[in-house]
Amino acid sequence: MPSLTDWNELVPPGNVLESPNKNARKPASMTPTHIVIHITGTADLASVKNTFLGPNSVSAHYLVTSSGELFQFVRDGGRAYHAGIDTNTRKLYRKGYGKWATYLKYFNWYKQYPQDAVYLDADANPVWDNSEAVFVGRGDGTAWPDFAYFRHRWQDLDIPVNFDTDGDPNNYSIGIECLSVGAKTADKAVYSDEMYETLEVLTKNLSDKYGIPRTKGRIVGHEDVNPIGRFGWDPNAGFDWTVVHD
Repeated sequence: MPSLTDWNELVPPGNVLESPNKNARKPASMTPTHIVIHITGTADLASVKNTFLGPNSVSAHYLVTSSGELFQFVRDGGRAYHAGIDTNTRKLYRKGYGKWATYLKYFNWYKQYPQDAVYLDADANPVWDNSEAVFVGRGDGTAWPDFAYFRHRWQDLDIPVNFDTDGDPNNYSIGIECLSVGAKTADKAVYSDEMYETLEVLTKNLSDKYGIPRTKGRIVGHEDVNPIGRFGWDPNAGFDWTVVHD
């Protein structure tokens, strides 16, 4: 087996850009068991590089551009900051789907919360000012329809993928970001053939190295491991999973 501390041979040397936003898996010798696919939410490569390389920020192991160019920011053995779940969100997941599906993560840039939305703090108490919000509930307290995609993909799964084994996706997975805004449909302007070609080669490479099956439950989306945090749009319904699954 190749060393977890090696940079991937698929990545051109000039595209190896080491991020400071990482630490050790627990245990440090742990071999990754899953691959998590993301979208960046932007097509601005310079912005993503600045985010991953800046201090006190986030990161991913790999980044694939729409032209198929491949970058690496964290060695496979490192714990990149790409899919973390905060303590309060984990508490909600432990209460089962009937409870956690009534919450969305609050983002100040997201414009589609309904007018009767209820803005909540980390303990799910209403707040007077949205700037203090951590979660968002529906006015009638029912489950968000945004989780329909999660339920369609995972049927009666009451918790996120692999949550019962390890509640920290960063600890057990390799994160791959796609430089894309994502879409609900299979739009080639969003998910290009070149991007898919590189993703297929990269996931096969990682699967062969670490024995990660190229199956639905082992190569997953950010929305699959943290639906409250991504509620169906990362990498979104237009992503073609047949590319990365056998």
